[in-house]
Amino acid sequence: MMPGSVTPPSDLIGQLFMVDFTGLEPSPDVDRLIRDGAGGIVLFDKNIAEPVQIAALTNALQRIAADAGQPPLLISMDQEGGPVVRLRAGATHFPSAMAFGAAGSEALVASAAGITARELRAVGVPMNFAPVLDVNTNPRNPVIGVRSYGEDPDRVGRLGAAAVRAMQVSGVAATVKHFPGHGDTAVDSHVRLPTVKHDFRRLDRVELAPYRAAIAAGCAAVMTAHIIFRALDPDRPATVSPAVLGFLRERLGFGGVIVTDSMAMDAIRGYARPGEAAVQAVLAGADIVLACGALDAQREALAAVREAVASGRIPPTRIADAVARVDALKRRVKLAERATVRVEDVARRVGVPAHLIVADRVAEAAVTLVRDPGALLPLCSGPVAVVDGAAGDGTAGRLAEALRAAGREAVCVPLVAGQAPGDGVLVLPVGHARRDTAETRTTAARVAQAAAETGPLVVIATGAPYVLADVPPQATCLAVYGDDPASLRAGARALAGLVTAQGVLPVSLPEPGSSVP
Repeated sequence: MMPGSVTPPSDLIGQLFMVDFTGLEPSPDVDRLIRDGAGGIVLFDKNIAEPVQIAALTNALQRIAADAGQPPLLISMDQEGGPVVRLRAGATHFPSAMAFGAAGSEALVASAAGITARELRAVGVPMNFAPVLDVNTNPRNPVIGVRSYGEDPDRVGRLGAAAVRAMQVSGVAATVKHFPGHGDTAVDSHVRLPTVKHDFRRLDRVELAPYRAAIAAGCAAVMTAHIIFRALDPDRPATVSPAVLGFLRERLGFGGVIVTDSMAMDAIRGYARPGEAAVQAVLAGADIVLACGALDAQREALAAVREAVASGRIPPTRIADAVARVDALKRRVKLAERATVRVEDVARRVGVPAHLIVADRVAEAAVTLVRDPGALLPLCSGPVAVVDGAAGDGTAGRLAEALRAAGREAVCVPLVAGQAPGDGVLVLPVGHARRDTAETRTTAARVAQAAAETGPLVVIATGAPYVLADVPPQATCLAVYGDDPASLRAGARALAGLVTAQGVLPVSLPEPGSSVP
């Protein structure tokens, strides 16, 4: 079907919807949605145990669609690396985008993106909601942080384009996000509707630049942000704005699939009911509505779009355009030929040693020595106490284990006020990978100051490195940009002198004690 050529049958309207569900096997709800025409599925942690199970699940979902006489389902997930991965246990867990930004290597990005794509296809997932192209210029950003390649739009665009090309060569449709940019917000759109107040010149120079690079690289899809960009549309979130999505089509020349971010996020739920929000998104130019959440909300969204088409509010040509783009994407990833996978092949294609070696290589290239005033690194012989000062999230224990694997005597100890936590050098991991806020910085500074009073101290940032700004000046500081296994191994090996820290900070640190804007 060519865009705008014919009025599509009403059952094809479901091809504009990607839905979620709960469970490790197809639920009755998702069975009903597929039989009602839903064209795609997005998988989350609630659907995933390990690779073989995912392969069996995607096969089962595709069988439901086939039995219902529906086209093959477009199945996706967020496999960004770092803190946002769905395919985790038994697969290759790559470091965060910011780690790649610190390493600065397009070759490493391409190698990792290709591996990620091949592992996704091995379990039946032909679309990835990655890479993130947000330019993280705001240290108080509560939701992006290490998910971004950094604060330089040229570097974000260059590395993002490399990921797009490699992912798509390996058979997975890349979805760049969150258009026009979620990097300069201090509000999480999962919780509230953010507003970006920059003028167009700034947006054009910073936020939009990576999207130009990704479009030039041939990205298959773009995901919208639930954010108001005053310079483009002062009244409506980008997801439901004809001005914003029209700009993407007409000014940036994007001809692929536009997919909304989850319509279950509070930023959009507070704007309109599920049905009305879905109608406005389709009218604005979205080709896939990510209808997540309760079954009632999903069915309301689908019914509202069908009703809007029947009433003439949504022109039939708008539906035909969207269906054609979705169909073209499915053909691009050869979905008809590869809808199901061989479960027995998963073990030799996912999480294999050769892939894990690449994850370690990336992590080691990313390790950044921020400062070493006492020339502590590499740590001399003697005991190392890894201080657990961060509410028992397990990072300290895993870092101590990684140090022992690197040949160092290391123990994990609690930080107790007024009491020395151990003899020798202290190592303190700080920073939560997804909440790099002023509160996190304050907590990190307080814990680091208490630890510094007892002896030599190394602070290792396992989230965005902004937390290092308020660490006592006598402390040695490393950044590894994540608490994933490869990043912790790389940090431990750098402490032990087995690798040399060669990464470069991809973001600027605020002045110590400053009020982050």
